[in-house]
Amino acid sequence: MDEFLYYLAIHGINILYGILAFFILKAIFKFSILLPHSNWNHLLDDFNFSTKEFYSRLEEELQSQGIKKVDTYTVSLKTGGIFSSRRKYLRVQWKSYRYDICGAPFGKGFFISWWVLYKNPIMKILISKIPLFGVWLANKWFPITYYKIDTASMFMTYCQSSVLKVIDDITKGSGTRSLTDNERKPILKDVFKR
Repeated sequence: MDEFLYYLAIHGINILYGILAFFILKAIFKFSILLPHSNWNHLLDDFNFSTKEFYSRLEEELQSQGIKKVDTYTVSLKTGGIFSSRRKYLRVQWKSYRYDICGAPFGKGFFISWWVLYKNPIMKILISKIPLFGVWLANKWFPITYYKIDTASMFMTYCQSSVLKVIDDITKGSGTRSLTDNERKPILKDVFKR
């Protein structure tokens, strides 16, 4: 009986280590680092609007586009360090992309900004750090395809056009000037470096 308990204790610990290793490896392979793809911002001068109402209208507009498997929800993000205040953002998730939108009063105006972030798998980043051939290997295992570039562009365009439509709707008839073509353009980052 004592041998059985000893055997169970030794192998039980090994089994627990194995289970722990499995979950750690699973977390590493699923873990990703968010990289900025594009961003945009604009201050609507002398314009007062509710953040909650802006997010509600934007959610409605995003859902009216008929894109499948898009999740929208509000998140509370810190404005600075660990003890800083929080600000509500509307988050839109689709595939490997995340779109965080902020709409908030700022001075006498209403400020709107957004960021499109791309989830880069941690394994790609780790492999790319291997000396001499890591970048080549990472590009072979995680290739940058036209499909990835196109879907990132489509997602950004879908979200940006929804934001602009809501801005146009809420400012119509308010005396606030319309955005120029140049003010409507997002700032693109080179997230898919080849």
